[in-house]
Amino acid sequence: MRTLIRLALVAVVALALAACGDSKESPDAPTTPTITPAPSRGVPAGVKESIDTPAGVVVGKSGQIHVVTYGSSSNPAVVRGVSAEDQTVTVDVSEVPGRAATMDYVPTTSTFSLPESVDGKKPIVFRLGEFGAVTVESYEPGAQAWITRPE
Repeated sequence: MRTLIRLALVAVVALALAACGDSKESPDAPTTPTITPAPSRGVPAGVKESIDTPAGVVVGKSGQIHVVTYGSSSNPAVVRGVSAEDQTVTVDVSEVPGRAATMDYVPTTSTFSLPESVDGKKPIVFRLGEFGAVTVESYEPGAQAWITRPE
């Protein structure tokens, strides 16, 4: 048993060291935004919860982008990827297909950095998949934009 544990440990260390190797990317390659590994339940500090919206965007205190979605607590819609073109940020936000979902309605927040190609001095459009699109007029901490429900 100890031999298996040692072999597994050696494999993990080897993989970790291999991941630290030199990257072949050019220095001008676009950077990929960092997405939080684990979205959090609730809304960012200073944001009031509301059942009148299915999703929205909040600019955090350090300039990070928070995408808040409302829905199932067992299968929430979370950010799975981000891309940008000009002043439009497309956010791949979805639930896990086929996973059972509870019928509750709670907020879940996913966080990422604004892609470097986006000009923070101009309004920014965020396309939130099936939820729709919102425009954040100011890239200032506390700025918010929410999807409005159709009447």
